[in-house]
Amino acid sequence: MAKDWLIPGESEVGSWAVYVGGEGPTAAKVAGKIHITNLNFHFDAGVSLEQNAAALISNRIKAFSKSDEHLTIPFSEISGADIVKKGFLLKSLVVKLKTGEELPFHFGAMSPQKALDALNAALKK
Repeated sequence: MAKDWLIPGESEVGSWAVYVGGEGPTAAKVAGKIHITNLNFHFDAGVSLEQNAAALISNRIKAFSKSDEHLTIPFSEISGADIVKKGFLLKSLVVKLKTGEELPFHFGAMSPQKALDALNAALKK
């Protein structure tokens, strides 16, 4: 899939599958990928899941839709990031903006450490 949101001179350092939205199996979510480049932090949405999607799908009711939403955050707007562990398995990368807003990107049981390392390295440049 072409990354038409990359600007000239921008190259990807790494990407990771994540989701944003509520925690737990019944919460609404948007699944996608975060991309860290040499210039920006990107979230590229892929699929939106409605609340109680699993129950709806098991009853043959469409509970998801393709999403082409894209969020670009220049590094100049990011003050830092942390890994937050919620519950037994859920691990999240929380991106902290200079405005004070915090954006959690959930990795599930996977470790967000490589994404945090890539983001921290990019922020130091």
